[in-house]
Amino acid sequence: MTDQPMNMNVTRTDDTPLMEPVQIGASLAFWAVFKRELGVFFRSPIAYAVAFGVLLFMGVLFMDYIISNNGRAPAPTQQMPGLLTFLMFLIAPLLTMRLIAEESREGTLETLMTLPMNEGQFIFGKFLAAWAYYTVLLALTLVHLAILASIGVPDWGAAAGAYLGAWLYGGTCIALALIWSAITEDQIVAAFLGAATILVLYLSESLSTTLREQPNLSGVADFVRELGLQAHYGPTMLQGIVRLEDILYFVFMIIGALFITTRIVEIRRWRS
Repeated sequence: MTDQPMNMNVTRTDDTPLMEPVQIGASLAFWAVFKRELGVFFRSPIAYAVAFGVLLFMGVLFMDYIISNNGRAPAPTQQMPGLLTFLMFLIAPLLTMRLIAEESREGTLETLMTLPMNEGQFIFGKFLAAWAYYTVLLALTLVHLAILASIGVPDWGAAAGAYLGAWLYGGTCIALALIWSAITEDQIVAAFLGAATILVLYLSESLSTTLREQPNLSGVADFVRELGLQAHYGPTMLQGIVRLEDILYFVFMIIGALFITTRIVEIRRWRS
């Protein structure tokens, strides 16, 4: 009985090359990279330090808000995901700075590229592991919603939109920071450039306001605003307003950043 599936795989005509077993194995290559990197995350003291620092900071602010308002204000369902997205200029570079830079510095990137997978699967597996870790971190903040539900009536619709946006926002920041990890072998430089990139996109709405004050620059100001992260999160998803254009913005930003990272890794592979 165990021979029958094997015979089905090797049976072919002259017009059909023997590629099916290889294709099946290659399609799961990113999953092997994902499991490897996710295991590294949960064995790394840096990952636990990031989670501890972020959750402690958010917990202190949350308790301060609860104590100071003492039931005199609506339950702040958007406070935690909004704060987490602001901190992504620190979190994303710390999560991604070693993913490719460390492989390049230690000379293991070329070895990994000899495995039966392409650059896209390699990059996607690493990105998915970092995004999964961020997802766990975001999920841990749901404890604040549970506390709010025990003392008041949260706006669950607004909370759902804010958390969905924070999840997509985090994935976008991770994908953007991953570009710099592929460019440089220095983890500190990769983290610094990743943080700078995310901050520029975070502050682009303020820049667009400045440009709008200049004559004949309204079109440029609109473009700069739409390119920024906050324009697709703060006024809409953070308030519970889920728009298709905002979701597509984050999805295409992730795809574009991963495409750029893949091309960079391909170039480095050709040069080596």
